[in-house]
Amino acid sequence: MKDRQSWSVVIPWLLSLVTILVGIWQFSVQQGQANRQPFLEKQLEVGFEATSAAATLASDTDPVEWEKARRAFWKLYWGTLSIVEDRKVEDAMVELGKLVPPVPVQNPVLPMESLQLPSLALAHAMRDLMLASWKIDLPALQEKYQ
Repeated sequence: MKDRQSWSVVIPWLLSLVTILVGIWQFSVQQGQANRQPFLEKQLEVGFEATSAAATLASDTDPVEWEKARRAFWKLYWGTLSIVEDRKVEDAMVELGKLVPPVPVQNPVLPMESLQLPSLALAHAMRDLMLASWKIDLPALQEKYQ
């Protein structure tokens, strides 16, 4: 009879303790996700800026727009993108950076077709990073552009 009384006291305490521990665990998981959200949003924003600049460099025929994209590319290269990129994006940016003039170009021959494949490589690397960061499952690209 005494064992039943012991269990009638112990079980509610154990259930309360388990409930508290589960609550703490859920709160920590939610807090961790909330802390990631601003970073992921910035990564997405900067990734679109970088791929847009690269696409403009590779395809635009307007010298004024091309120069804006060139400046935007180097700004991202030397700053913001480095905060949110992974190794594949970094490699793609470095390869593109070998071809993008670091200084203004007088009368560039546009569109600059030599930048097209490196621009696509950057876009694909950025896509892979975004899919992994946001945990989105899409089929792999066939990369027919090569």
